[in-house]
Parts: sequence; structure tokens; C-alpha cells
Amino acid sequence: MRNEGSVRTTQARSPALHNRLAYGLGDAGFLIVWQSGALFILYFYTVVLGLPGWLAGAIFLTAMVWDAVSDPLIAAWAERRAARTGRYSPIIAWAALPAGASFALMFTDPFNGVFLSAGWALLTHLAFRTAFTFASMPYNTLPLRLTRDTNARSALSAVRVAGAAIGGLGAAVAMPLLVEAGGYTLAAVVAGGVAALLLVTCSAGSGETRAVTPHPPDRPLAHDLAGLWTGVRGNPPVQRLLGVMAAGTIGYGFFTYAAVFYMQHVVVRPDLIPAALGLPALTTIIGAPIWMVVAARTSKRLSMMAGITVAVTGYLLLWPAASGNIALLLAAVAIAGLGGAAIPVMLWSMMPDAIEHGEVESGTRIEARTFGLTTFVQKTSAGAVALAAGIVLSASGFSPDGDLATGAAWTITAMVSVFPAIFMVLIILVIRTYPIDRLRHAEIVTALERPESRPRKK
Repeated sequence: MRNEGSVRTTQARSPALHNRLAYGLGDAGFLIVWQSGALFILYFYTVVLGLPGWLAGAIFLTAMVWDAVSDPLIAAWAERRAARTGRYSPIIAWAALPAGASFALMFTDPFNGVFLSAGWALLTHLAFRTAFTFASMPYNTLPLRLTRDTNARSALSAVRVAGAAIGGLGAAVAMPLLVEAGGYTLAAVVAGGVAALLLVTCSAGSGETRAVTPHPPDRPLAHDLAGLWTGVRGNPPVQRLLGVMAAGTIGYGFFTYAAVFYMQHVVVRPDLIPAALGLPALTTIIGAPIWMVVAARTSKRLSMMAGITVAVTGYLLLWPAASGNIALLLAAVAIAGLGGAAIPVMLWSMMPDAIEHGEVESGTRIEARTFGLTTFVQKTSAGAVALAAGIVLSASGFSPDGDLATGAAWTITAMVSVFPAIFMVLIILVIRTYPIDRLRHAEIVTALERPESRPRKK
């Protein structure tokens, strides 16, 4: 008998180009609605619905908490279903329309009065985040089922990251134009419809075949969540990657939260804010395939470390650029984005390898649940850095109405340069002893193809 939770995929080959492109379209769809919401939802709540700022923030915070808590739960459900059916991709298609429709509903106002409008805003926001999670958890797990080729996983991850950058950039450009042309509801309907179409295309075109899996045992969901904790505790490579996710999210978060203040009040070039925020997305599209090639010729660990070194250089150059050297500033932002692209490309490529490492070591395969925990870490880190950025900015003595104090200028500059660089260095420290290289992964694949040689769960 095979070990409980084991999976044998039929996809030892590298996915075809059209399968990779279809997979990348999925993250483009996710980022279209995610970035559109990030840009406009709080403005819509406060200006269009007329909600007090504190109430709009409370709705957003409630949705974020629910989002973080529901990730592991929905991931565990998806893993159970895939264990019965052998596939994750149908779940993405089923969740695509609810995700797109609920996003559109977030930008509607069918009621009059603050109380009813706030209730509708909370309901639709929770519905959107739930549907989004039902689609994103299976999506995150797909590379584990599409191939066991470690270089092919890097290629899938590169296409995914490029797709995300294109989707986010497209939302940033198109949403304001759609809002101006037809209002928020029309813009949200278009964004939700395009996202749903891309997710369905991803599901249909990813090329996932039915994996040979045992029927999951009849046990409570809490048992699966407890198993996740046990599995991660005994899997150092996954622990390291979770550390990478936390440090990367916090480091980049400091940059994004402080970038507008840096351009507006330190450099005093508010006209360049779109360029400063858009350049990282553009250079991410360029950098994603570069770090994929570097990983294929060296290792994923070295590729990530090399990219981070480039990113640190870019972030630190933002300190002297604060004097007003615009050419240096734009170059620094581009360099930081180019190097930073290595983090998501390698992270999403390394996680399937680490999951398989845990399967060989423990005899138990923890798929979607691990990705659910990864996004939980990502979202809680994003919340933590938002809080930390606000505290640091307040402590600096910053006031938007008065002259910028020297201490506040230094603090804002440090938040876009020194702080991200520090967290990038932390990633290097975390990942430098990552144990899974090409040879080790080949041994893992060999062990997975010979189930009788693997340890059994007691």
C-alpha cells in the first residue's frame, strides 16, 4: 500500500509552451482584480458610499482577517477534493465566475444609508475574498501536479510572475480610464469579467492530468490542519521558504508604502509617482525569465541570492537619489525591481520541491495546505508591515501640512532604501543553506517513483 497522502503524477515531462502560458494567464487574472481593488476600494467606500474612514478601514481589516484565516481552511478542503478527483484545475474554473461577479458587486451601491451600505460592502468584500481564495489555493498548487522537472517548475514560476506583473500593470493603467468613462461599477464588471475569463482559460489550458491518488480517509478537517503543523515543523526547507515569504513581503512592503511619501515630500516630484511605482512591474517582467535561466544554469538558491544582491543595490541607490538625481532614482527603482523578481520566481518554484522533500522524509504529502500556509504568512506579513510603516512614519514627526523635518525626510528615505535592503539581506541569511539542489531533487523524484522505499506514516 502507498503511504497516506501520497500522490503519483503522470507529468514527469516539461509542460508545453501553451500550458505554461495558460498557467501564467491565471495570475494575470488574479492581479487584475486584486490590484484594481487595492487601488480603488477604500476610495469607493469613503467617497462614493459615503462611509466614515474608520468604518471603511474596519470593513477592510475584517476582510483581511477573514482572508488570512480562511486560506488554510480552503486549502485543506481543496486538497481533500483533489485527493478524491485527482485534479485541482476544475476548482479554479468553478470559482472563476463567483470571483469575477463578487468583485463587480463590491463596486455597487443598491442601498441608501450608512448602515445598509456598510453591511453590503462587508458582505460583498467577504464574498470576493472567499471566491478568490477558492480559485487561488488550487492555482498555487498546480505546479506540483503539472511536472516534477525542477527547471520546468522555474519556467512555470517565471511565466506566473510575468503574468502577475502584466495583470497588475494593466489594472493600474486601465481601471482609471474605465472609471472615468463609465463609472466604478462598469469598470469593476469589465475587470471581473476579464479575470474570470483568464481563470477559466488557465483551468482549461494548464494541461493538468488526473493524478493517481488514494481516497482520503474519513477524518475531521481539524486533523488535516494539525497535520499541516506537524508536517511543516518537520520540513526545514519549507520553514526557510516561509521565512523568505515573510521577509520579502515586509521588505517590499516598506518600499511600496513609503514610495509615494518619498516622491511627494522628499524628492518633491509627484509627477513621477506613476513611473516610480510602474517601473518595478516592468522590470519584473524582464527579470522573471532571466532568473529562470540563471537557476537552470546554477541553482534556485544561487539565483535567488544573486537577484537579491541586485535588488539590494537598487534599494541602497535610492538614498543618494533623494537629493533629486532623477536619472539615478529611476535607475535604482528599475534595478530593485529587476533583482526583486528573483524572489517570487524562485520561491514559487522551490516550494513544490520542498513539499516533495517532506513527502519523502515523512511519508505524508501536504500540498495545498502548505500553499495555504504560505499565503497566510504573506498576508499577515503584509498587515504587519502596513502597521509598522504607519508607526514609523508617525514617530518620525511627519506632517503632510507643514515643512518636512530633517528626521522625517531621513526616515522616509530609509523606508524605501535601507529597510528593504535589510530584509533582503535577511532572505540571503535564511536561504543560503537551503538544502535542495538539482542532485537532491533528482534523488527525491527517484524516491517518489519507488513508493515502497519511502518511510511509512506511523
